Amino acid sequence: MRDACNTADYRQHRPQTTTYHYLPPFTTTLIATSLPGTEAAHRLVVCVRNKCTPEEALNVLRELPNPLRDGDAAPHPHYNPLKIDVFVQTLLNLGSKSISHSFAAISKFHYVFKILAESEEAQICVLKNVWELWQRQPQMVCVLVDKMLKTQVVECSAVATWLFSKDMAPHFTHNYLWEILHLTIDKMNKHAVERMEERLELAHTDQKRLFLIVFQRFIMILSEHLVRCDTDARDPNTHWYRSTVARLRHVFLVHHEQVQKYSSTLETLLFTQDLDPHILDVFHQFVALTA
Repeated sequence: MRDACNTADYRQHRPQTTTYHYLPPFTTTLIATSLPGTEAAHRLVVCVRNKCTPEEALNVLRELPNPLRDGDAAPHPHYNPLKIDVFVQTLLNLGSKSISHSFAAISKFHYVFKILAESEEAQICVLKNVWELWQRQPQMVCVLVDKMLKTQVVECSAVATWLFSKDMAPHFTHNYLWEILHLTIDKMNKHAVERMEERLELAHTDQKRLFLIVFQRFIMILSEHLVRCDTDARDPNTHWYRSTVARLRHVFLVHHEQVQKYSSTLETLLFTQDLDPHILDVFHQFVALTA
């Protein structure tokens, strides 16, 4: 990670003052007991400190109203910002003792993040809460956003949208904002490469399977011809046989770069020592040629 996200001295970056809504960090005094969600935040603190499960944490949040819902007849919103506010601020506040505490909290309650933040809008809400808690120490914002990207709590598109939102516009002159953007782009590039490698691996699997089928069919028809000729006491060296063996050689030669990658598999599964020497010689000639 770049210099702006350096976390070598974590103690210098811990939040000492903040606009945290529900529970002020490192104190037990309420800022505003009248805020919606304050009671749930206190219950969640107790729950997390008692080593609750992710399901139990979700249960604490279950009854929180959705401020995006305007009456019973309104369409069901895609996410509940109040649940996200209470959960993210409470959890990250409790995990603010150290980076490892923060990472452990994200990992343990990863399931809750995924339930609450399925949509891009919800993920932006998560990011806003990270920023609200840690904006005075932007290095921690970098670290936490990076962690959330790696664990797929938030997607790259959500981070980019949040960074270019009106709320963040006043901070465009600060390096740390662009550090977050660059780490997000780096993550997307890595993800794209991984997906390409994933597809390439699948392509290789399909390619290997195709060559196995092709060479297996060659072996079958040539072996059957040799067996019939032996049974009937006929000369196997017919035009058909010579032509078919020539086609087999041609496949090896034309596709040698691809076939060579699977030589060991072909030798293990198809071109075994119990195969007729005439057929096996074609394979051995190919291996010698590409050695």
